[in-house]
This record gives sequence, structure tokens and C-alpha cells, in this order.
Amino acid sequence: MTEPRNNFYQRLSAFICSSILFFSANAVARAALPIDIEVAAESGAPFGAMQDWGKLLNGMDLYRVRLRGANGGDEPSVKATGEGESQRFKLVGLLNRRDQLVLPGGTFAVTDRARLQAYFESLPEKSAEQGVERGIFGLTKQQFEGLYEELSPPVTISTKGMKPAAIVTALKAGLSTPLVIDAAAQAALNAAPPLNGELKGLSTGTALAIALRPATLTIFPEQKLGQPLTLRVIPASRERRGWPAGWKPAKADRETVPGMYRFTNIEISGYTLAEALEALGPAMGVPLLFDERVLAVRKIDPAKVDVELKHGKRYIRRAVDQVLSKGRLVGDLRVDEAEKPFYWITQFGPDSLPAAAAK
Repeated sequence: MTEPRNNFYQRLSAFICSSILFFSANAVARAALPIDIEVAAESGAPFGAMQDWGKLLNGMDLYRVRLRGANGGDEPSVKATGEGESQRFKLVGLLNRRDQLVLPGGTFAVTDRARLQAYFESLPEKSAEQGVERGIFGLTKQQFEGLYEELSPPVTISTKGMKPAAIVTALKAGLSTPLVIDAAAQAALNAAPPLNGELKGLSTGTALAIALRPATLTIFPEQKLGQPLTLRVIPASRERRGWPAGWKPAKADRETVPGMYRFTNIEISGYTLAEALEALGPAMGVPLLFDERVLAVRKIDPAKVDVELKHGKRYIRRAVDQVLSKGRLVGDLRVDEAEKPFYWITQFGPDSLPAAAAK
């Protein structure tokens, strides 16, 4: 009598499961990923699937691989044991009837080798991140607050007329967190023109962000698994915002700098934008700083933009904003890491870099 097909498959699966071997000692010694994976095949999984998956997984540099038949309580799971170099990850996956490997957070076909490899490589980091709350720049609250404090001391040197590369070198020396600048970023810094603005008195973090702008660079805090926090200098872009040139004030602008809202008679005639700002600046009560990257890209020279305001009573800030508009510019009140306010003069539109909230 011919044996029923289902019974034959179940006996064959059981035989295959009992025949699956672990890595050899040499393979284990070479394994780069400390993952012990156990694959439980559901009844009804396609014939030959376990051999295919066994071959695939045994070629993925894992610590140990085992395939077996599924039990009633099997579910995809991951568990970490040990610490440091002795840390291991016990991973349980299910091989379903559609020949898919179901793992915590992902389902894979036998043809998804690259995606599966990426999953295994990211598993230690993802496991370490469980329960860790991260915010701005992907930092924990403690990391961000520590970095924010480190970047709060004021700049003590005059930066007016200095090359951005020299400014960054000087400020880098006072940091305990490594500031990493690759060859391409250093070349861009070296090619950037001298800074016209004065950053003395501003905090280190804000000064670094402003000094990097003419070279179209920014700072991005980065911490890879098992490595210390690093400040990496990268190209600035809308897609990846780096450390900002100042932060949104915690209080309303009127509370932060009341003097900007003093109502007074103002008339401007026969002045350039640069001259008008020089005259209005002391009344503002805060430093006025240009985004020199914007001036260069848009070919705006404040010394060549004529401005005029008819006689009238207006807020000091309103007068500044009106003359800035003549040069297609806009002002934004910001504070540095030490809560010192300044007026950041940048461009209109969506490409302008907004201030970030210090959370």
C-alpha cells in the first residue's frame, strides 16, 4: 500500500531536521556575526525548503545555524546573552508554508540574500537600541545635553577676516569630542574665503556652524555601535540638517530681546544696506550676522544694495527687516548654546536653514 504523501513528507522533514548539523569549529571561529539562529519549519513548508535555507544561512557568516520542525509554541524572537566580545544573539525564525523565513521585524524569501544579510548585520545594533529613547541627531537625551554643554563656552578670539579653516582649527582644539574632517571637507574649508562676520563672544557650537557655512559644510553628531560620539563635518543639504547656526529662543522674541521692539522715528535715505545695518545694529541690542554662504551664492553685496525708508514711527526690528528685504534677505532671531541672542540674516524661501529647537 502506498504511504500517504503527507505522512511521507512529515517523516522526511523529521529526518532532515534530525540530520541538520551545526557549524564546524573552524567556521564558528571565523564567524563575524555573533548570531545563533534556529529556524523552525512549519508543517506543510515546501519540499526541499529546509535544504535551501540551510545552504543559504550556512553561507552568511553566522555563529551557529540549526533547522528543525516547528513546535506549537514557536514564534519569531531574539534574545541577547553576555556582554562585550562574549555577547551572543539567540534568534528564532519560522519557515512558513510559502517558503518565507519570518524573523522579528522582517519576512524574507530565499532570494532576499542581500536584505537578509543586512538584517543580520544590523541585529546587534538594533538589540542594543531596544528601550533607548533618541531625539535630535539620533542622540539620547544625556548625550545631547552633554554635547550642548560642551559647545556652550564662548569664542575668545576675533574671527573677523579669518579663513574658516583657521577658525575651525582653533575651535576644534577646545573640544573633548573628536571633530572629524575628511580630505574632501578639508579641501572645501581651505578654499572658502575669509569670514567677514565677528564670532567672538558667541558659543563654540554656533560659531563652528557659521564658520562652516561658506564651505557648504555642517557638523553632524554621530555615534556608531561600540564607538564614542563623534562630530563629523559633512556637506550641508536640505536632506540632512547638521548642527544649526543658532537655536529657537525658549521665550517669545519680545521677551528675549525687548529692545528690538522699541517704537521710534526712523528715516533712511542715501544709505547702502551695509551702512543702514551698521546704524541700526546698536539699537537692535544684538549682533547682526550674515549667512555668508547665502551672500556668495546669490551674489548679494550689502555694500552695493541701496536702501531707503520713508520717515515714520516703527519698531527697530521692523526697520531692519524692511531694509533687509531690499536685498532679498530676511532676519531670524536665534540664540547660541549659552542662550546669547543674535540676529541671523539669511535668505527667503524653503532653502533657508531654520533654527532648531534645543530638546
